Amino acid sequence: MQDFAFAALSIWLCLGATALAESHGPQHCTSPNMTGVLTVMALTGGEIKATGHYSYDSTNKKLRFTESEMHLNKTEHLEDYLMLFEEGVFYDIDMKNQSCKKMSLHSHAHALELPAGAAHQVELFLGSDTVQEENIKVNIWMGSVAETKGQYSALTTVGECLPLSTFYSTDSITLLFRCVTHLTCIKQCNSEVVTEVKAPEMFTLPSFCEAVELEETPKGQKNDFFNIFNTV
Repeated sequence: MQDFAFAALSIWLCLGATALAESHGPQHCTSPNMTGVLTVMALTGGEIKATGHYSYDSTNKKLRFTESEMHLNKTEHLEDYLMLFEEGVFYDIDMKNQSCKKMSLHSHAHALELPAGAAHQVELFLGSDTVQEENIKVNIWMGSVAETKGQYSALTTVGECLPLSTFYSTDSITLLFRCVTHLTCIKQCNSEVVTEVKAPEMFTLPSFCEAVELEETPKGQKNDFFNIFNTV
C-alpha cells in the first residue's frame, strides 16, 4: 500500500500542486447529483479505454454512462451502461440493436463517489502561483475495494465534494478516471461538471431491457465499476 500511495500522490503533485495545506482530517463527503464527461485511461501504454457522458443520481445511487462517438475507434457498439448500485445490478445496453444484458454488480465503489472507508490523506491547492482565481482547493483520499482487492486514490474538491480524478490499481490493471479535462482551472472544472441530473430519463430502463433475465456470473469473476471499464 505504501508504494501505491507514493505513486498516486506523485501523480497528483505533478498535476500542478502549488501549496500544501495542513490537514484536519475532514469527514467523508458525498458527491452531489452530477452530469458531465468521464474519460477512462489505462496508465500502461496510455490507451484511452472510453470517453463519454455520464449522469449520476447520488441520492438513489444510479449511474448512466454513454460512450461518445467522437472517441469510437472500433467496430463494436458504443458502450452504454446503467448501473443500479443499490440493487446490485447493471445493464449493458445496445441501443442500435435494441438488446440488453443484465448482470450482477458486486461492489458499490465507483469513481463518481468516494467509496465507504476512504481515508483522507492531504489537502492541497492546484493551480497558479500568481492568479488566485485559477486555484482550486482539493482533498486526496485513499482506500481499497475489498470485493476486488483494488486500491484507489481519489481527488475531490473541498466543499462540494466534486470528484475530479480517481486512480485505481489491482495486480492486473491500472486505470485513471478523469471527470474533468482541466484539473488546474476552477472555472473550467465548474463549467464541465453540472451539479444536477439534466436528463432524469437517462435512468429509465429501455423497454427492450425490462424482461431481460439476470445472467449468471462466471465462477471467480467479480463485476464492479472499475473492472467493467477495463474490458471495453
